[in-house]
Amino acid sequence: MRMFNISRRAFGASMATLAMLGLLGTSPANADTLDNVKARGKIIIGIQGDNPPFGFLDSTGKNDGYDADLARLFAKHLGVDLELVVVTNQNRIAALQTGKVDALFATLGISAERAKSLQYSIPYAEDSMPVIAPIGTKIASFKDLDGMTVGVPKGSTQENTLPNVAAGANMLSFDDDSATIQALLSGQVDAIGTTQFAIGRIEETAPGKFEEKIVLATNYKGVGTILGDKEINATVNAFLEDLKANGTIEELYQKWFKLGQPKFEAPVEGVSFTVE
Repeated sequence: MRMFNISRRAFGASMATLAMLGLLGTSPANADTLDNVKARGKIIIGIQGDNPPFGFLDSTGKNDGYDADLARLFAKHLGVDLELVVVTNQNRIAALQTGKVDALFATLGISAERAKSLQYSIPYAEDSMPVIAPIGTKIASFKDLDGMTVGVPKGSTQENTLPNVAAGANMLSFDDDSATIQALLSGQVDAIGTTQFAIGRIEETAPGKFEEKIVLATNYKGVGTILGDKEINATVNAFLEDLKANGTIEELYQKWFKLGQPKFEAPVEGVSFTVE
């Protein structure tokens, strides 16, 4: 029988070619997330640390909030341990794509643009995004923002939305929600685009001085997973459907938002909540 000798260099080149073609399945983005989770006995979930009541650190440094509660329930649903990793608006998608986290329960506003980078679950939260400014400031329409400096968190839906609805505003981006709120309180900006829950935080520091003016947009939040990973997407969706049906989402909404569960009826153009 004739034998063929293949040099290490040639073999390495062949393997590199296969990897580039996606045939080896070694990259985090191509791996089966649930198989990895079950093998290690732990799921790693990215969550925000400065965005109450969704995700924040309590006085002891423990992750808390609506997203944290959901993440704990999901780990229990899978029968594995949970590790929560704090992510920011800027690095959360990269953390998912590079395999640092298995999923994102990180107040991800659902948009067609982001859907190019990750797979969304069905919606599990709804958020109105108001413009907040000093009480004496006249802002009754987007046109009133012309010439004003408006602060927004980096990598947020507000940062993506503001230029489209108020092109005449001077947008200034800050590292996170807390820094954006502080910019308003210190007078660094005229107004901010933020979440519906920010006014409560502002009132605690400067009662009676600021108010919500207009709404930039209303959007849904979804759990983010790797593009193309059908199993974890289906598992997350089934988990969320169960929580909606058995009243758990309603309970968590009352606990964290003092609101009833949204209907989640409106579709999001350009976004599929399932892997085809």
